[in-house]
Amino acid sequence: MTKRFGFMFFAVLIGFLGWVTYGEAQPFTLKAVAGWPKTASEFKALTTFTDLVDQMIAKKYPGELKIQFIGGPEAVKTPDQVPALQRGMVDMVFTTTAYYLSVLPEVDAIKLSDYTPFEERTSGAWAYMNEIHEKKIGVHYLARLGLGTKFHLYLKKPIKTADLKGLNIRVSPMYLQMVKGLGGNPVVIPPTEVYIALERNVVDGYGWPAVGIRDWGWQKQTQYVLEPGFYQVPNPLLVHLKAWNQLPSKLKDVLNEAAIEAEKRVVASFSELEKQERPLLLKEGIQVIELPPAEREKFLKVAYDSAWEDVLKKCPDTGPKLKELLTRKK
Repeated sequence: MTKRFGFMFFAVLIGFLGWVTYGEAQPFTLKAVAGWPKTASEFKALTTFTDLVDQMIAKKYPGELKIQFIGGPEAVKTPDQVPALQRGMVDMVFTTTAYYLSVLPEVDAIKLSDYTPFEERTSGAWAYMNEIHEKKIGVHYLARLGLGTKFHLYLKKPIKTADLKGLNIRVSPMYLQMVKGLGGNPVVIPPTEVYIALERNVVDGYGWPAVGIRDWGWQKQTQYVLEPGFYQVPNPLLVHLKAWNQLPSKLKDVLNEAAIEAEKRVVASFSELEKQERPLLLKEGIQVIELPPAEREKFLKVAYDSAWEDVLKKCPDTGPKLKELLTRKK
């Protein structure tokens, strides 16, 4: 009887201790992956955000939230990252829209925005894009840590007009329609294969942001950079919707506050990096091709018209509203 009573007391005690343990606030951990390796310039945008989160959490709610970085493409291949997020295998993804167009074609409109990321919150574009993400793919659209810079065409051969006929251009889905519209032959290959493709003359050029080609060593195989730049760099920060909904309001507030501040800091930071990058490319021997005014206008018209046409065709229900929200009123 004594043994039985002792066992029951022990069981109740363990249960009580367990209740105390689980009754206390447990730290939330968000497992994150990125579409770029740590050596890439774009990765700095993510650390701008995570550093802000760490500082805010340490000040307001010590130990209650942690963003655990799992890795970049070496951990989860870039095309698989958003599907992994949808399945809850990871909780947060920092990527570019090109890597999940097949999952959510509406995101292609973000590159065409006339606004900065934080201006999109005022225009209503952020809220509508988040609504689309949550309803269609079960993902919360936390922020656009887009770099505040534009894309450029980098070439091995010079051109004098808005004409890419006869040229093989490495593309991502981001600017495939533009290259087609300008008469070029788009070649889809991952960034890891671009250097060899340039070296072996498989491609005559490629599209990439104003910052970052030196991360990959591509400047060694590049002779020209074309002006004007085009589109915006649209790099969303996404959170698994179930993980987002499980967070207490106070932690959501921290993530939102950090996201808004990071959007501003990233734009400022990469605008400065862009100013530093061009002289370094010129020092490497890369020459700037400035298209004449009429050709410049043609280039941009083809770039934007072909992209919006593609968005509206693929997204007849949501495309018109996205175009309205992302186009600055004149």
